[in-house]
Amino acid sequence: MRLAEELRADVISYKRQYPRWLYPGTSDIDESLRDRTPRGTRFLLDILNPFTWIRTAFALRDADAVIFVWWIWVWALPYLTLIALLPKKTRVILQCHNIGDKEPAAWKRWLTNRVLRRGDVLVVHAESEANDAARRVRSGARLRRASRPKGAPEARTTPAPRIVHTFLPVHEMGGPVPSRENARAALGLQGNIALSFGHIRPYKGVDIALNAWRLLKTEVTLVVAGEVWWKNEDEYRELARGLENVRLDFRFIPDAEIANYFAATDVVLAPYRVEAQSGVALTAFHFARPVIASTVGGLPEIVEDGVNGLLIPPEDPAALAHAVDTFFTSADRAAMERAATVSAKKYSWEEYAKVFEGLVTNT
Repeated sequence: MRLAEELRADVISYKRQYPRWLYPGTSDIDESLRDRTPRGTRFLLDILNPFTWIRTAFALRDADAVIFVWWIWVWALPYLTLIALLPKKTRVILQCHNIGDKEPAAWKRWLTNRVLRRGDVLVVHAESEANDAARRVRSGARLRRASRPKGAPEARTTPAPRIVHTFLPVHEMGGPVPSRENARAALGLQGNIALSFGHIRPYKGVDIALNAWRLLKTEVTLVVAGEVWWKNEDEYRELARGLENVRLDFRFIPDAEIANYFAATDVVLAPYRVEAQSGVALTAFHFARPVIASTVGGLPEIVEDGVNGLLIPPEDPAALAHAVDTFFTSADRAAMERAATVSAKKYSWEEYAKVFEGLVTNT
């Protein structure tokens, strides 16, 4: 964590992020990342244990600023508790990966808005997210007073949060990048390859990709890699029935194995229904792989049509099939790969850390 290297910073994380009923995967902790965890990181928070929320607030009592990572409504209660218990002087910065929930509901919106309105600064990664954040926090009262448990420090009274729109940095991989040939040998792949990667939730549009594969004119293998959320795996297997050029790797892919998937592929697919900003697309750029993405959320801000990838309308299997055919038959793939590399360099962690350093040190 770059900020921990530049400033005197403590890193506090979850020992359990989600209740079991919410997270259907095998684990919410990637053990392969242990050796890259900042030294001194304390795993204090348990989403189901309010005593750990209070203990965490006590650990943060001397902080000048606290950066809360936000992407899911389930963290609302511990965050509201922590913020209420922080001293009034402490600046609250919310690093928002998603303003809204990918599977929206009115009660999720209400919980999210309660958290957002208690921040001093909201950091977002797409213009659409900045606009959504502005609507949410400025629909409330000009001044807001957080509730205060008995015996807690003076309650916070803050004006509308400042909204900072910046970029999402590229996910950096540890170790050398394998060659395309070695990565394909490791995964048993050959020929033209397209990759759909990451947790498989309805918004990711894996069903759109599978339906598009029935319309393809070009011989391309679709690799779907990730754990399935919400839907049963059998629903996707049924959609893939009869498609010989589809490989379904339904499992959690640890960080140590990610490089092989991205290095082996020719193009990464992001036919999403909604998205704030895509870590998958940025990871593709890190491996010099172009992206075919739908025109939703912040995706058009990083995927340039015909430059480092192709853009398609959402919810359109025919458009995705046409884009894949175009990519493998007539696109200048070498030029797109070079452009993807250039894009990756623009979204560096060094520059991203400077944004937060300024927010923490400037009062």
